[in-house]
Amino acid sequence: MANPGSLPLLQRAQELFGRPRGDWRAIDEIIYGWPDYFHRPLEEIEAQRFRAVKESLAHHYEKSRFYRHLCREYNFHPDEVREPRDLERVPMIPDTFFKEYPTEKPREIFEWLTRISTAELGDYDYAGKSLQGFLRWAEARLNGLVNHSSGTTGHYSIMFRDRITYQRFYYSGIRALVEAAPDIGEDPHFVYPGSPRTYLTAGRWLGEAATILGKEKCHFLTDREVSMEVTRLLSTGRPRGFRDRILLVALRRAMARGEDRLLEVLEDLDRKKQQAIFIALPFQVYGIILKMKQRGLKFRLGDSGTVLFTGGGWKIFENRKVSAAEFAAAVHETLGIPPERTLDLYGMSEMNGLAISCSAGYKHLTPWIHPFVLDDEQGNLGYGQWGRFAFLDPAANSYPGFILTGDRVRLFETCPACSRTGPVLDPEVTRMAGAEPRGCANLMRGLMAKEFEKAEKKTE
Repeated sequence: MANPGSLPLLQRAQELFGRPRGDWRAIDEIIYGWPDYFHRPLEEIEAQRFRAVKESLAHHYEKSRFYRHLCREYNFHPDEVREPRDLERVPMIPDTFFKEYPTEKPREIFEWLTRISTAELGDYDYAGKSLQGFLRWAEARLNGLVNHSSGTTGHYSIMFRDRITYQRFYYSGIRALVEAAPDIGEDPHFVYPGSPRTYLTAGRWLGEAATILGKEKCHFLTDREVSMEVTRLLSTGRPRGFRDRILLVALRRAMARGEDRLLEVLEDLDRKKQQAIFIALPFQVYGIILKMKQRGLKFRLGDSGTVLFTGGGWKIFENRKVSAAEFAAAVHETLGIPPERTLDLYGMSEMNGLAISCSAGYKHLTPWIHPFVLDDEQGNLGYGQWGRFAFLDPAANSYPGFILTGDRVRLFETCPACSRTGPVLDPEVTRMAGAEPRGCANLMRGLMAKEFEKAEKKTE
């Protein structure tokens, strides 16, 4: 492969994550074959998505004993899907299902995964005892990607993506970012306030940017591994002894030092007028803004075309929330990135596709995701109603991507504010009553909340 900096982003992504055309299915025609994701005729999107979901249903029904049994429990067979409205009958899996393994002993997790996975893992020959080591073994066996959720309740969701799912997952994510900000140049910098060395879904995906842009262009909070043990400690906030308490203190200090280094990176990019893709949780950006105000700093990163992608909600501290408009205004004032270049991401461990907001805040789902909004009885509410988000994701080859989430959303058939085609989510996405808090945002915010509260008081 050529030097990463010498090729346009999508060409690099194609070289690393493309699939041979002879192996394409209906879903690959959308992901790799369409020249853009969001300006196709609606009828074409719906027809190709339906074909992709049909193929995916047949694949998982044939290859996954677990999903075939689930379908039989619901008296459902994929052959019964003859038109799009029949998709409402597809048996879906709660997102909590992927954390329902019996114990954390590697062999028992392996046996559980072989029952629910569509991918073939082969014989078990892992000799270690740690869950972290088992994930490394399984990833090598899959030649793909293993990742886990933040484990907010102390129990992780574990996702296995085989090579096919891995390729679709990475390529489509990079493609969606480029289409959301089409004036990103051929050789931008990449800034992410996290670690690329982790099995956390978001961090793992973003860490792969190093293979696209080249390591010298990538700037992370730390290059230290965020292990499952550390993730659980941060997620639960419950140190189990003196060692854990010391580790929490050290992590807070390391985060604060890392933010200082990232601030220096942003200052250097501003001075050199170099473009960057900056991806962060809103509260992390807010922490940088507070430090800039304390030091009397103001940048003009927007002048070089820098774009900020956020994700994880607008809660800054446990008792403090900012609106998207308030946040965008603060970003513009300090970092110099205009509101139309501050875009929000929506995704989850179980979904192979990013929903990225337009300048009005509506989150545009990638065209292969077939969305539903459901009532308490799992009846389809249709467009314009608030309810539980569920989706059919045909990009998932190694597990059935027919997922019932804990997110409360409202769906529109087309965007009320821009010309892109396909369904969009209302800007406000919250959790359903009783659903556990989700994601890396809660993990990291809980760690740094006290530091930010101190910083905010100093700026008042």
